[in-house]
Amino acid sequence: MKNLTRRDFLKLSACAFGAALLAGCGGQRLAQMTATPASSAISVAPPSATGTADLILVNGKVITIDARDSIAQAIAIKDGLIQAVGKSDEMRARARASAQIIDLKGKAVTPGLIDTHCHLQVMGMMTEQYLAFLPPDVVSIATLQKKIAEVVAKIPKGKWIQGYYLTVGADGTPHKQDLDKVAPEHPVWIIQQGGHFGAANSAALKIANITASTANPQGGIIERDKSGEPSGVFYNHRAMDLLRRHITLDVKAEPRAYVITPQDAFAACGVTTFQDNNVRGVENIGAYIEVGKQGKMKIRGAINYTLEWPADVNTALNQIERYSSSTMRLAGYKFLIDGQAPTAYCHQAHNGTSWNTTTWDPAMFKRAVRALHDTGLQICVHCVGDAATDLVLDAYAEAMQANPRADPRHRIEHAVITTRDATKRMKDLGVVVGTHPTFIRVGGEGWARLFGEERAKRAMVTREWLENGVHLALGSDAPTTPWYTPQMTLAGAMLRLTLNDRVLGPDQRLTIQEALRAHTLGAAYAMHEEKSKGSIEAGKLADLAVWNQDPYSTADPIATATIAMTFVGGQVVYQG
Repeated sequence: MKNLTRRDFLKLSACAFGAALLAGCGGQRLAQMTATPASSAISVAPPSATGTADLILVNGKVITIDARDSIAQAIAIKDGLIQAVGKSDEMRARARASAQIIDLKGKAVTPGLIDTHCHLQVMGMMTEQYLAFLPPDVVSIATLQKKIAEVVAKIPKGKWIQGYYLTVGADGTPHKQDLDKVAPEHPVWIIQQGGHFGAANSAALKIANITASTANPQGGIIERDKSGEPSGVFYNHRAMDLLRRHITLDVKAEPRAYVITPQDAFAACGVTTFQDNNVRGVENIGAYIEVGKQGKMKIRGAINYTLEWPADVNTALNQIERYSSSTMRLAGYKFLIDGQAPTAYCHQAHNGTSWNTTTWDPAMFKRAVRALHDTGLQICVHCVGDAATDLVLDAYAEAMQANPRADPRHRIEHAVITTRDATKRMKDLGVVVGTHPTFIRVGGEGWARLFGEERAKRAMVTREWLENGVHLALGSDAPTTPWYTPQMTLAGAMLRLTLNDRVLGPDQRLTIQEALRAHTLGAAYAMHEEKSKGSIEAGKLADLAVWNQDPYSTADPIATATIAMTFVGGQVVYQG
């Protein structure tokens, strides 16, 4: 497996996800993905026998991800379900007179990829509401200022500028004076792409009436200078909300459009199911449900309602429709108990902004978890620090003891820094870990500086979890990193390369077989859907990805592998 170099990273981060979903798998633009090409390298042949299957895929390398990791040649599909898997001649014999037979010509087929943690609606929203300040154009405060100045020159005074950046390099974090220099008369709000801290200029602070006397909300941090004045930097969502609730933009699209638009890009990468793990507000939940009811889901989706404030508990219990269909459902609930690495809640101090801040009062959080556990749905909690994970495990244990119910499969999301004791507790409680290895690429070097080398080596201990019987699922967490493709996620799990091309925690690297299983069957398990998807077996949904490169081959880097066809329920949703 070829390594992904720093040059590759800069190229991919610039084109993988931008203000208009600039590129899809293999460098294709989103506009190109939405139309099916007139021809395909995969040939279609007439049926040769009479049976009951309506679609047959033959002459392929079928990577089943079943219990034996079986490899087959062909798949028979009927009414959107896998009827049988086996040899090409056996599957041809199952074809009915009107069946379509597709000759794969040796191409690999895997189960459709399942992204258990992304923010698809936000991806759509960012194409209209945020400007992208990304590498290689923006790598320092000076280059950020240059780009903002270009925007200022084109819009009227007083108009909001909202954007996101990945890194400003050694300059650290932009502050209000950095933004004031180029935008003194335009309110500016820019977030770091991870989504848990951002910076405002003086004009924005004035509109939001945030001053030295403004108190920090529970779990949020308004950074202040030596004189006590706000520096312009806000950490964690509750603090960020104090500013961004005042932003006004000329928005043309509505929430349903943001749900629909990114699905083409996901389908083009072989993703057949996603879970949006951060849907805020009744309106946005409603947008997803409406798209599902209208039959406009190209791929399958599930959503988690995010609870940021105590009042959200009542909303979750009484105002959210428990909708469920074959393509869209409310899966459960999402909390955030700490922020990104600078505000990771840890047992020991680190070099970030705060190491002992929780975004919820711990006692209130435990009460909320217990109330939502009682609904019968799943709970997922964002955890970066080790103390955060331990607090969440405590909350799960208490809720499960108070109201035992079969197989809740509550989840820890990210699990960047954890302890060995936590691994044992995850296994004992049946807690699933959903993690996102591309974080290592963008954040690994920063973790080493912030947490120290020893703790950083234990970041995302994927092999430790697997070897100790913890169920593991992989996802992109897009758009909080520059990539939404499962190919980059798989590469991250296998290589664990930082931006400086060093391996962080080499003993935690996964094989392609392990990583692919975690992105298919493991992901299906994380969503309570392993009986219907995640492997290519009789009776399961015909959600499939046909690859242009064999993912099990070492000839090409998995990060840049592309997809030839994607099927959802036996229907082609992408062909390229």
